[in-house]
This record gives sequence, structure tokens and C-alpha cells, in this order.
Amino acid sequence: MKRMRKLLSVLCALSLLVCLAVFAAADGTTCTLTLNNSGATAHTFEVYQIFTGDLSVNDAGGKVLANIVWGSGVTADGQTAMGNAAEKAESITTEAEAAAFANDLVANGYLTGAASVTVAAGASGSVADLAPGYYLVKDVDGTQDLENGAYTAYLLQVVGDVTATTKLDTPSVEKKVKDINDSEDADISDNAWQDSADHDIGDIIPYQLTGTLPGNLASYETYTYQFTDELSGGLTYQADAKVYLVNGETETDITSYAAIAPAAATAGATLTVSFEDLKTVPGVTATSKIVVRYTAELNENAVIGAAGNPNTVYLTYSNNPNPNGTGTGTTPKDKVIVFTYELHVDKVDENEEALPGAGFSLYKKTPAGEWELVREIAAGSGTSFTFSGLDDGEYKLVESTVPVGYNKIEDVIFTITADHETESADPQLITLTAMQEATIDDGTIALSVVNKGGSILPSTGGAGTRMLYLLGGLLCVGAVVLLVTKKRMRAED
Repeated sequence: MKRMRKLLSVLCALSLLVCLAVFAAADGTTCTLTLNNSGATAHTFEVYQIFTGDLSVNDAGGKVLANIVWGSGVTADGQTAMGNAAEKAESITTEAEAAAFANDLVANGYLTGAASVTVAAGASGSVADLAPGYYLVKDVDGTQDLENGAYTAYLLQVVGDVTATTKLDTPSVEKKVKDINDSEDADISDNAWQDSADHDIGDIIPYQLTGTLPGNLASYETYTYQFTDELSGGLTYQADAKVYLVNGETETDITSYAAIAPAAATAGATLTVSFEDLKTVPGVTATSKIVVRYTAELNENAVIGAAGNPNTVYLTYSNNPNPNGTGTGTTPKDKVIVFTYELHVDKVDENEEALPGAGFSLYKKTPAGEWELVREIAAGSGTSFTFSGLDDGEYKLVESTVPVGYNKIEDVIFTITADHETESADPQLITLTAMQEATIDDGTIALSVVNKGGSILPSTGGAGTRMLYLLGGLLCVGAVVLLVTKKRMRAED
């Protein structure tokens, strides 16, 4: 009897057991099983009676089954193969043995005479008129959409009216990126992980993927688990992915257990981090998290403006814990995006006419307050200048070459400020501002720079020089006349 009670305890504690409800006493000899579907997809469940017996109350007041016999859900061949029901029950003393017993029933086709119920996602369904016993609740293979779902199978004690929340656990995945303002932030490591960022072309951007595991992980003999991260063409994966097992506050590097591709730096890469059987990694449990961290460079092909440079991740995972189950499902994709902007400078004269011959240098202020050169554009015949791939921050535009015959402009100091959604399934660029017009769609900050012409001092050979010569001559003549007049006056005296 003690071993029988131990079996019942083991069955109740099975990792496949979804959620054992509070028993409501039934006046009759039949029970109703209500299943709450906690999954994201509809499921059709089969309910098989595995054991039945005499319903009694133990010393603690709990309802138990005594005098165990095979239930109506086990075939005659199954009963013969497994032997006496009570002896079989007494032979099961561990959770692993109980799980193996349930798997044998499914794998060997020892199940028959099921009741069934279809339950929509987030809804409930019931099976009535069940005799007290232990029941195997399992999915009907192929009857549900499992693109983002999973199969389930578990043993459930029914000794009264029972409501159970089915444990249709599937993993989830989350992707994040780090943001930095080069004019303010000295250390990107302190920045929060979020869903969007803006960066300069050439920046090395940190990314993080976090995957969870299903609550019924122990039900699987093996567990396939793969991150698929799709980078856009403006991002170059740096071939530096590291993988960590996170249990609570403890992180363990498990990179050596994963297959990671590509092995070399690649623009627009599809990064895969795969485990053929995650259960072979020491320390993995249903409550563990798998974290991948890597970096990507924002390259010269980066898209400017609101379209941004997105990348998305999804998980491929085992979704059939039944014996010999080989199916896989995929999670919904999670997206992050990196924005970058450009400064467009038009060079004109005071009449708003295009003016060639200028050269410009763009500087960005560092957290130390120094101006760091971003890019220099030499003078030429062009009158429009574009500085592409800029982050937010404080900038200084310097006219390094002045068109001949014109005065140099004062340095233009301005700040690019961008607001983008940092926590969103589809993050967007909201605002983009600077000292003049800024266009969100194409991420362009437009600036018209005016040079004023005209000489400050007269030039050699010009009209001003001739005027000086004339004035000088007149002064000389006047001096001579004055000198002659004074001499005559003295002579007369």
C-alpha cells in the first residue's frame, strides 16, 4: 500500500503533469474534467483512462484510489504486455519510471477508447461522465496548428470534478540592441538593452538574444533548439557570438556546446546558433535561459532614415514530447532596428546661387568636450555636400576651404536629436530635429550655407588703387602750391 501511495505521488509530480486542480467533491461516481488551454493555438485532446479502482479517503482526508486495475483506455494487448495493473503500479517508484511508463503506452499503441475535446486558444473544454481514475491527456497528432505551438501529453488524477490548466509550454525569444550617444556616453556597457538605437556608420553595435525553455522540458528525450537571426544588408556580423546559460543570477559560458554560423564576418548574415540536443548541456532546466551576445558593424550600405536597419530573430524548437516525436515549431519573430541619419549641405552665395569651390570638415563632440573629425570633403566643382551615417549628438561644421573672392562662414554648431520607440514589437523613428529642416522618412538634415562676396580691402590694380593714386597726386600738388606760396610771402617781407 505504501508503494501504491508512492506511485500516486510520483504520477502527480510528473513533469508532464500540467496543473493539478483543487478537487471538488462529487456526489456521484462520475467526474467532469475541465481543461483550460493556456497555449497560443487550438488543441484537440484525447483522454484515456489508464488506471481505475476503488475510491477511498486516506487518513489525511484526501481522495485516493485503492485496488488498482487497468482502465478502459489500455488495450488488451497492453494489459497483457504490462502485466498486473497493481503490480505494475507498485514497480514504479521514481518520476523517470513513471514518465517511461506513460511513453510506453503511447509508443506501443496501447491506448484505446478515448474521449476527446477540442479547446480553442485561451478557452476551456470539458469531458464529463468519467469514472474515478488516472487519465492520460494527450494531443491528437496533426489536428492543431503547431507553427507557434507544441504537443502535450501528461497524466492527471481524476477523483472528483477537476479543472486543470494544460501545460502547453513553448519557449520564447527576445532580441535587444544597445544605444549610445557619442557626445554624452563614454561607456556603452552601462546602456540599457532596448528595441531600437541610432548609430554612426562604422559603429560596432552590441546585440543580445534571450531564449526561454518550456515548463515540460523534462518530458522530451532530446530537445532541438536554434536561434535564427536575420541581419539586414547594412549590418555586418562580426563573427563573435558568445552563448551563455543563465540560471538565476549565474551565467555560464556554453559557447562550446553550440554550432554557430557563419564563422567569418558577413554583411547581411543569417546568424544561426544551434543545439542538436540542448538537454546534453550541463545545468539546463526548464527555468534556464539561453543568452546569445554578439556585435555587428553598421556598414556603408546602411539605410538612412525611418526605414532603418532592422534584424529579426526566431527560435526553432522541439514541440512533440511524445515518444519518438520529431516535430519542431517556431516562435514569432522579434525585431529590433538601428537608425542613422545624414547632413545635406548646399553651398550658395548671397543671391542664393550655387557656389562652387568650398570644402568642409564635420566634427563631433566627445564626452570629454573635444571635437573629433568625422569626415572631410575637399573643395571642387560641387556645390552640394552629404555627410551620411550620423548618430545623434553635437556636431560642428567647418568651412575648411573658402571659395575665392568670398568670406569664410562662421563655424556651424548644431545638435541632432532623434526620438525612437525603445520598447515596441515594431519600433519606429518618431522625431528627428536639428538646427534646420529635418525629414524623418529619409533621415536628412538640410543646411544651406551662404558665403558673402566683396573685398574688405582694395585689390591690386583695381579701381580703389587708382583712386588712392589720384588722391595721393592731389595731396602732392597741394603741398607744392603751399610751399611756393610760403616762399613768396617770405620774399615780400
